[in-house]
Amino acid sequence: MSNGSMPQAPRLPLLFNAGAGTLPKDPDTLLQPLPKELRDRLEPMAFGPPWDFEPHIAAAVKAGGPLFVWGGDGTVHHAGRALIDRGCPVPLAVIPGGSGNGLARGLRTPLEPTGALQRLLEGRELRMDLPRLDGEPFLNVCGTGFEAAVAHRFAALHHRGFSAYAKACWQLWRTWEAVNLAWEAEPAPMTADQGRLERIRDAFRGPRSDLPDKAWSLCFANLPQYGSGLWIAPGADPTDGALQWATLARPSWFGLLFEAYLLFREGGHTPLRREGRLRQASLRLERPLPWHLDGEPAPERDRAELSIEPRAFRMQVTGACPWT
Repeated sequence: MSNGSMPQAPRLPLLFNAGAGTLPKDPDTLLQPLPKELRDRLEPMAFGPPWDFEPHIAAAVKAGGPLFVWGGDGTVHHAGRALIDRGCPVPLAVIPGGSGNGLARGLRTPLEPTGALQRLLEGRELRMDLPRLDGEPFLNVCGTGFEAAVAHRFAALHHRGFSAYAKACWQLWRTWEAVNLAWEAEPAPMTADQGRLERIRDAFRGPRSDLPDKAWSLCFANLPQYGSGLWIAPGADPTDGALQWATLARPSWFGLLFEAYLLFREGGHTPLRREGRLRQASLRLERPLPWHLDGEPAPERDRAELSIEPRAFRMQVTGACPWT
């Protein structure tokens, strides 16, 4: 260059979805507390539907990755799918900015956005398992029954936040019915130790089949949390080549008062939740039901194939992430 200055290194794109979550997203406020050398590595860009990630992935590759996304679980799901479609050329780095932030919570990413961003810039890459529902990828959790009905109801609302989600749950809790299930599956042994109270309850309940033959709400989890602090599959491990299935029983009034809060404790054991692990499965339901992928509504189906590709997805994580 004529003035002798060095050309500026390519910046990492930082995509932010202003429509996700309930709080405004100001990239200047996000970046200002960071050291200048970290701020200068990033290029904030407003983003949203129709989810054209192509130029931003190319920019992340040119800058050496990762691709930073500041938004909710829906935005993260679409970003993950775009990276998968392109062979995961760079890791995905998630800054919590939604209503639930299930994937970020599961990876132990700080919930405060600036803190999360700095820790991710200083972080490392994790090779995560990549699960699929009928060939469609998801990163955190997929499911059917009550939880999928809530996801469909929530997606149709004009506002976000925990109160809107709780209202959708309340409306469906009173009417949703369990469904019969039939399986062909390759189970895997549970690795998480049960609490003493849960072992006593199992002794009184007697022997149980390895897989549930009926479910009110059923999910398949790669990570431990739905979002908003609810631990649906505390023993889920995104690096073990298996999915953790979990069912929730429809809680009674007593259960809502004295059991449901235990779902929001990492070590909370409750008879409302039943868990197991599998490496692949073919599932038949007695009637077509709605499904969700990472909280995003998916079409109704009465048959489903679950599979998992070990260590097939590249994720940027912080030092607090417990997996390597």
